[in-house]
Amino acid sequence: MHTDNLNRNAPCSCGSGKRYKHCHGSIASPATAAPGALHFEALAAHRAGSLRRAEALYRRALDERPDDVESLHMLGVVQFERMRYRDALDLLWDAAERTGWTDPTLRQNLGLVLAKLLSPQANARQEALVAAYMDRERARRASPVIPARASVVLPVFNQSRVATRAIASVAAQTYPDIELVVVDDGSTDDTAAVVAAALSGLAFPAKLVRRGHRGAAQAANDGAEQAQGRYLAYLDADDWFAADRIERMVAEIARTTPLWGFSRVGYGGADAGTGPGSSGQPIPRAQPFPSGEPASFALLDRDVPGASGNLFIDRELFRTLGGFRDHPRHRGWDFCVRAAREVEPVVVDRPLYFRGGQDRERMRIPGPPDSRADDRMAAERVLDALTGESRVANESCPQFVGNRDLVLRAELRAGRGDRIPVPMLRSLAAAWRARAATPAPHARGESTQGQAGKTALVVLGVYRSGTSAIARALNLCGAALPERVMAARLGINPKGFWETEAVNDLDARLLHHLGADWNRVEFALPQEGPLVDEFLVNSRELLATEYGDAPLILIKDPRICVLAPLWDRAMKASGYRPAYVVPVRNPLEVARSLESQGDMPVADGLALWLAYMQRVETFVGTTDARVVHVRYAELLADWRAVVSRIAQHLDVPLAIDRRADEVDRFLEAGMHNHQASDADLEAYLAGERGEAIRALYRRLLERCERDAG
Repeated sequence: MHTDNLNRNAPCSCGSGKRYKHCHGSIASPATAAPGALHFEALAAHRAGSLRRAEALYRRALDERPDDVESLHMLGVVQFERMRYRDALDLLWDAAERTGWTDPTLRQNLGLVLAKLLSPQANARQEALVAAYMDRERARRASPVIPARASVVLPVFNQSRVATRAIASVAAQTYPDIELVVVDDGSTDDTAAVVAAALSGLAFPAKLVRRGHRGAAQAANDGAEQAQGRYLAYLDADDWFAADRIERMVAEIARTTPLWGFSRVGYGGADAGTGPGSSGQPIPRAQPFPSGEPASFALLDRDVPGASGNLFIDRELFRTLGGFRDHPRHRGWDFCVRAAREVEPVVVDRPLYFRGGQDRERMRIPGPPDSRADDRMAAERVLDALTGESRVANESCPQFVGNRDLVLRAELRAGRGDRIPVPMLRSLAAAWRARAATPAPHARGESTQGQAGKTALVVLGVYRSGTSAIARALNLCGAALPERVMAARLGINPKGFWETEAVNDLDARLLHHLGADWNRVEFALPQEGPLVDEFLVNSRELLATEYGDAPLILIKDPRICVLAPLWDRAMKASGYRPAYVVPVRNPLEVARSLESQGDMPVADGLALWLAYMQRVETFVGTTDARVVHVRYAELLADWRAVVSRIAQHLDVPLAIDRRADEVDRFLEAGMHNHQASDADLEAYLAGERGEAIRALYRRLLERCERDAG
């Protein structure tokens, strides 16, 4: 099929929803052939998950038309999905060179490959960064609080309708040592009179500063100059504080070392008559909050504080940093990015600052919000983090030169390779192509010898059920993991996941082709067909390349709960004897933990627990492999007994005493968050689904007791 025969305005056959001329026909030029019939046949196989067939068809298409760049591009994508990253890099490099690096989709896909190649060195830096961050947080929490006066700075401009609500929230503060500085930025209505009346009856120092209209940023800076307190607590006029806002912020931020930070933000109604303390006020919903990375990294891409008023800072630090700049949209975001270069923000994970209506946007920012402008700002900040040469004091922030691999990997992994300047992307790709092929990874935690054949120890548990804790304990006792494992993430698993990246990628791809995801598992698992064939081939390749010849290996990914029959077949076909450890944790604890990460409400978390553990129970009832059930709480209380039980029941050689000190340091009692008793679960459950959860949990506990005996 030639270009002349194609309807370039028709939908592209790849299923993207775009017109052909904007999708697979976008890079055709006189120097490159348009895709032919074989290409679209390959695309159909590709979309169906039949990667080996797609690869063969793309190669045939290239044999027929060597200048078919889009087949070359898609062949590179297939190699990426099959985790053959160096082959993918060479193919995508060739396609990019032929098209002058002009196609953004091609650059995005090349970026995904480079992110995988960068992963080992980026993971090493991330592990070190998380460890240093946690040490610093422990030191901060252990250091004494330095109580002192907090000055609330409230800029106002023609906001008489809402200013009284903001002032009332200051008056309701539980922290005793406060003052209020209101700066009237040249209001032309009755704002000054309304504010003066509201200030007259306050029981703490308060003053109104009037001046000509010079903008919100300058008004906020003038308020800081008028303030007498050691700490500044900003507040926008159409927002309000929770009653314990200042008390909580002082408890977290007031230290000998000058610090700053912000809290989670809640959103309420726009009615000026509602607010904290008013009768019948609903609890405002909270904004999504960053997790998995230092807040300074999240600030690169989005306005995490959510409002310029959501800032609590040592006053001298604020002045040293130069205060707010007259930024047209995000003066708070702009300031936080600059402040984070010097001091990592303290993030209080509670909604203590509440936003009202959209008065701020209507009154101070002409026109609708411009998401493209925000994207451009984020891209500029990423570029600065990758190339900037200015001094940076905070080693946890993305602008610190030692963190550039993390910034680059994050951008590329998010599919934003097209935001990286072409010379930089091309140079990175060329450097990786010039490197010698990396030898097969060595498994970490060499397995104890003494048993013929190979054994795969599989942790079979739902998310947040203690799978990471059990996996690391087993790893330290001798079950081998590859070098390429998922790195620790702040707020989620700061001690690590202990999951093989390649296993995660393979499972995620299969779920995608089944129309599912980690949190949507209502699907029938096929036992035969192209998808299954592809999975079995790829999983056997994965086991050979990632684990080598280690006689006892460890596999952990919660998604295996719903894919266990296929993994069981793959392990046996690769010469392993599968053996399964099923961690059991109170479903309410699991659901609350999922909710705390922002993943889903408790009710949905309980439903997810049920869906996963029903699959586990069904698999356990049909497999001929050895299985042992253990309670998460028992692991933390006496890990030696639990690991001994696992070794005995599964007939695996685990060396409990070899690295016992490391296991003791790793398994802390504080890892058991969101505790709930069985009585709490009973009280929470109701209805038909509740009975199913209750019955399954009871059966799992009985299996734990049986295996313990």
